[in-house]
Amino acid sequence: MTRDRFDFIFRHLHVNDNLDLQDKYTKVRPLVTLLNKKFLEFSPLEEHYSVDEAMIPYYGRHGCKQHIKGKPIRYGFKAWVGATRLGYVLWMEPYQGATTMCNPIYKELGLGASVVLTFCDVLISRGFDLPYHVVFDNFFTGTPLLKEITKKGLRCTGTVRENRTSSCPLITSKLLKKKERGAVDYRTTHDNTFIIAKWHDNNIFSIASNAVGINPKQSAKRFSQSEKRNIVIEEPHMVSIYNKYMEGVDRSDENISHYRIGIRGKKWYMPLLTHMIDLAEHNAWQLYKINHGKLDHLGFRRRVAIALIESNRKNAKEGLADPPIMNMLIVVKTK
Repeated sequence: MTRDRFDFIFRHLHVNDNLDLQDKYTKVRPLVTLLNKKFLEFSPLEEHYSVDEAMIPYYGRHGCKQHIKGKPIRYGFKAWVGATRLGYVLWMEPYQGATTMCNPIYKELGLGASVVLTFCDVLISRGFDLPYHVVFDNFFTGTPLLKEITKKGLRCTGTVRENRTSSCPLITSKLLKKKERGAVDYRTTHDNTFIIAKWHDNNIFSIASNAVGINPKQSAKRFSQSEKRNIVIEEPHMVSIYNKYMEGVDRSDENISHYRIGIRGKKWYMPLLTHMIDLAEHNAWQLYKINHGKLDHLGFRRRVAIALIESNRKNAKEGLADPPIMNMLIVVKTK
């Protein structure tokens, strides 16, 4: 492809008109909807899934642009993402404040709970009556969320902030810190619906679950600053489950960041479009690996690029002019 043809396509690339003024991402909404549908259709059937936030780099001006201190990508668009343990993304929804496109029936539970419950509805829509296990961090977790997920027949585990435990009579963090490392205190509801626990690690670790409890405890290796050596402490089972399955979204972010498309444009939605291409390619690589593929991510990406080049090779003889530019214009139309 010649440079001028690429510039023409890139300049006129279009997904959708401003049809919904309430949706700040209406320019790319049809593509987000289509990819979510396809990602769910081809997703591997697993028990454990994680929900977390992901950042899409963007340094221009837009009302939805976020700044999150301490993240690898500090400036850009934030998206809520549901993924498997190895990073296959089933669902994503760009964050746009109060107008984020989550199920409105969960609005009174807050944004975090709405995001998780919307993803739970996505899992249930697959048509399999299975006890999916969803893992999330303390931004989302609260006792109302645990109750709603239990009503849906799903399982969940997540870290929880102390002010969201509905006055659960746990030992105070100050007293727990005085106990030996690995000490744990927990309480269950009267009907044993879910459990809330505190665990003494490097710091106090609060966690809640409606699926797993304290036992069987695992052995965890930690470095003791006072003894200047590695020690072994007891780790509750629910903490082991959280640590094992919570990193799915971060894994997908890391894999995409290694070979992210570096095209920059003046339109605010171009980073979103290029990120969706990266995300689709990453999910394809995940499916390739599940089917015992041997190529690493870079090798797979090269194979896809070569296949696209070969399948779109011009049949015209050398020296002839390129076909009309208008024939190469790619427009995604919505009805």
